[in-house]
Amino acid sequence: MILILIGMLLSSLIFAPVSAAAVELAETALEEIETGLRFSDMGWSSDEDDFFEYVPNEGVFERGTRVWAFLEVTGFESYFEDGYYYNDLAVDVYLKTGFGLRLFRQLDVIEFNDPSDQPEEYIWFYLWVDIPWWAPPGTYIAEVVVRDRVSSQEVIHAEKLRVR
Repeated sequence: MILILIGMLLSSLIFAPVSAAAVELAETALEEIETGLRFSDMGWSSDEDDFFEYVPNEGVFERGTRVWAFLEVTGFESYFEDGYYYNDLAVDVYLKTGFGLRLFRQLDVIEFNDPSDQPEEYIWFYLWVDIPWWAPPGTYIAEVVVRDRVSSQEVIHAEKLRVR
């Protein structure tokens, strides 16, 4: 039994070799994923409750409703001025059809540029997408764009929402 396992292991190494360059490239790609502007948490909700906690929803909503999203970003840059750290983030939100027709757009729906004694590691926020009452039932794409105006980075999250 042990000989069979060793044989399988050796044959997998022979038939699927991995070069050192490929391993280094994969490690570099992993480091790039963990650095820079990125979403660290997110969730959709039909409503926010009194304590600003989102009530999870799997992405199925009614026409004519407001859809809430909870998002958390990290990896942004700060600048130091007058004894305080500042972030400069802006958030845009879109609702589009599958072929790109915009049904809803809100630019700079949220802007972060508040002073802080310490550099912030992450920022969380709520935003919303209004689903038009006239939108036919179907699948749409909600797109959230976060722009870091200090580092000129941008991160985009697009997710399908079903409207019934």
